Amino acid sequence: MNPGAQFEQLLAQPEQCLTLAHGVCDRHALSLDCTRIEGGSRLMYATADGRIIKIFPPHEADFFETEVLFLGQMYRRLPIPTPQLHAAGQWQGYPYIVMERLSGMPLTETWDKLDDDGRRQVVRQLGAAVQAMHDLPVDLFAAAPFQWRPFIDHQRESLLTNHRNWGLDPAWLSQLTGYMDGFPLDVHDPAQIVPLHTELMQEHVFIEKKGRDWIISGLIDFEPSMVGHQEYEFCAVGLFITRGNRELFRLFLSSYGYSDAELTDGLSRRIMMLLLLHRYGNFRRFLTLIPPELQFTELRQLEQYWYSF
Repeated sequence: MNPGAQFEQLLAQPEQCLTLAHGVCDRHALSLDCTRIEGGSRLMYATADGRIIKIFPPHEADFFETEVLFLGQMYRRLPIPTPQLHAAGQWQGYPYIVMERLSGMPLTETWDKLDDDGRRQVVRQLGAAVQAMHDLPVDLFAAAPFQWRPFIDHQRESLLTNHRNWGLDPAWLSQLTGYMDGFPLDVHDPAQIVPLHTELMQEHVFIEKKGRDWIISGLIDFEPSMVGHQEYEFCAVGLFITRGNRELFRLFLSSYGYSDAELTDGLSRRIMMLLLLHRYGNFRRFLTLIPPELQFTELRQLEQYWYSF
């Protein structure tokens, strides 16, 4: 059995999972009153004393090491909270971290309940926070396991293979090479290399209400983070947070620091190209996120839908 299947098998055994979590709790004198957090590809528990335990598959030590590094370096350096790392180690061969449990609820549970002003508040804060993250010295993350140059070069070389393996329809596959070759994108421009979260999705952003205002109360999940091209960060924002809303995507980028003159078709094109190169760029799945009444047949149309302003 491959390592990934073994971990999936573990996730399906509640008693064994709880025993594993209790071992971590005993080691760090945490409450044994644990509640499993369902969903996701990791084994996670919330303890009664305000901690989150996150257990990784043994064969994905790079993701564990990345999260340990980024949690440590991000803490108290952003205008929005990130979890404090309390402990990290291995238990019975499984890498784990113990971190602070943040307040609030994920955007997956709140976004559809927010009015337009509430959504603008969240997007504005997120843009400013991402700019602060990207302004951090890259030297803080020199030990990051995932290195940008070999990663992105491999993604470019494997473009067709990756999307074919994800089951992308031939009508879309046939457009990829021409689209990528038809516009300049310097993925190694040193002026663009910054610390990246890489997965700014609704489930990773927590919010809560303070008086009349909505504030971001947490940003989580740094396990796939790396230092890389800043515009790679914006792929997930347009896809999973602003979701085709041009006004909100423009607000995010303006809050990040882009001037009106910098919000060009070229920027939209580069972000779309980076989406096609993304580690989790399963384009076949992304197409299912589009409202059924919209019928797109060209990559340029999708670029304009997700990433124009």
